[in-house]
Amino acid sequence: MPHAHRLPEPPRRAVGLTLPFRLCLALALSTPLQANAASLSAKDAMIIVKALGFLEPAPAGGVVAILYGPGNASKADAVDIAGLFGSGLTSSGGTVTAKPVDQAGLGDGAGYIAVIVAAGGSTDAAMAAAKAHNIPCVTEALTDVQAGHCVMSVQTDPRVVITVNRAVAQAVGVHFAAALAMLIHEI
Repeated sequence: MPHAHRLPEPPRRAVGLTLPFRLCLALALSTPLQANAASLSAKDAMIIVKALGFLEPAPAGGVVAILYGPGNASKADAVDIAGLFGSGLTSSGGTVTAKPVDQAGLGDGAGYIAVIVAAGGSTDAAMAAAKAHNIPCVTEALTDVQAGHCVMSVQTDPRVVITVNRAVAQAVGVHFAAALAMLIHEI
């Protein structure tokens, strides 16, 4: 049987991408999916709210101030953290919501059940509010708690660790139920 002779296929035309399209594609592929991740996780927020239920006396729900400092990054972090609370997280005492608050607008912290320090927020302003109203100052920065700049730190990755600076808690007038002592690391 004779071989069928095939005609050569015409050369394929290379499809070129325009420079602007290539730049946009490169940018999209190099940008993380979650550009504004909060300095705290949803699990961190849940643990903080549960720990607030161990305060003596436990608040009957309320609002947590998310303290941010100057700059858009700090405010964005506070907004992201507040978003973790959604319409409220349940504590043993009630529902806890969160509100981003500029450190200049925090004042003495009246009306809040705790102050969480967002990235770039002032632990000095948070501690002043904590002392004025006997409320905990909470941060993700363990070093701030170790240095006496905040009452409590929460980390949940790779495991849950709640660290409380006992001396700072006493100075602020914050007391936790004995049941929490089994769950926390005191320094």
